[in-house]
Order: sequence, then structure tokens, then C-alpha cells
Amino acid sequence: MSVDTVAPQQDVLGSIAPFDLLDGSLRQRLLEHGRPQQLLRGEMLLPTDGHDDQVFVVLEGSIKRYLLSATGAELVVQLAGAGDSFGEDVALLARAPLVTNQAVQDSRLLRLRGSDLRAAMHASPAFAAALSAHLAEAMYALLENLQLCFQRNSLQRVAHYLARLAPANAERCEIRLESDKQTIAAQLNLTPETLSRALSRLTRDGTIRPQGRRGVVVNKVSELRLCAAG
Repeated sequence: MSVDTVAPQQDVLGSIAPFDLLDGSLRQRLLEHGRPQQLLRGEMLLPTDGHDDQVFVVLEGSIKRYLLSATGAELVVQLAGAGDSFGEDVALLARAPLVTNQAVQDSRLLRLRGSDLRAAMHASPAFAAALSAHLAEAMYALLENLQLCFQRNSLQRVAHYLARLAPANAERCEIRLESDKQTIAAQLNLTPETLSRALSRLTRDGTIRPQGRRGVVVNKVSELRLCAAG
């Protein structure tokens, strides 16, 4: 892990929502104490400066955010990619973080102080409203994934995951899996073996065809969506 200083003139937040709603001077205030952080694949993201009052913005790469059971099983609650942010809940509530964060590929982050985020929300009602909407969307996505895991069987979960990656109006397309199969399985609350069996079933049915390490050709998107719906 490497942490450096950010030059205030480097407005890396100007194109990232909802930070793009702040005027230049407010973004510079965030960047004055911001620190870029680089993680290698597999490296854990740990709090620094002796506290957890930090918000992270992913500039490049992908961060796996997960809960760990007493038996060591993972439940992935979010895969944060470029342009995503996380840690706002901890910063706003001043509570200890509940999830573990790990880079699933070489990643570059921007670490912001929670106190600076709160000051920006106070100074810009538009930013505060947009950030609240962002947190509401994150909560909805989390509940939607819990619903998927509790109400659908393994084949339906895998079909739903693949269908979500397919273009809206396509019947046949090529998609790329967002991460390795172990991470996808954890995200769907499945074992890697169960995930593999579901993919094999969809392959035997002619719905999909594996292509390379993470590529999948979807032959019948409509059938994939029917399978996901049950």
C-alpha cells in the first residue's frame, strides 16, 4: 500500500458524481486533506491515521466489500469500481466499519476525511441531497441483493446476475464477468461449486457459452431473463 499527498490543483473529483455538484473551491477543500492510495490485487484496505473517519473514492480498479462469517465464508455486499465511493455511512454516523475491503485488482483510490465531507454537505444543499440519494440507492441495491439470495434458487441467482450484464435490447451478446468466480459466488451467497454447476446447466441448455477466462456469450437473453424470474 502506498499513500501520498494530493496536489490541490488536481481536481480528480470534477467528473465523479455527486462531487461534480460542488463548486471548484469546495472540491479543493476536500482535496487539501485528500490522500491517493494504491492497492495491489488482493491487498486489504485498512484505516489509517488511527481512526475510521474516512471516505474512499475509487479512481481505478475494483474493491470487494464483504462480511466474513464465523466459519470464514464471505458475503460480498458491494463491488466498488471506478467512480464509486464508499465509507460515507461510517463517516456520517461516526461508527465503526462493519465490512472488510479488499482490492480484487490493482486499484487507485482517493481517501477523503469524513469531517471534510460533512462540511461540504453543509455548504452545498445540492451535494447533500445527491449524496443522500446515492446512499439510498446503495441501500436499495443491498436489499435487492438480499431479496435475490433469499427468494431465488441458485440457478435463478446466476441467471439474474448474467442478465443484468446483458444490454437491454439484445437477444444475443457477449458479456464479461465483473470479477473472478469466487467473488461472484460470494456476492450471490453461493459456493463456487454451486456457481459452476449453475453455469454448466445454462451451458448445457444452450443459453450461454463460455468464452475465455471471464467472457460469456449469451445466446438467448430472453430465456436467461425467464430463468431468472422463475
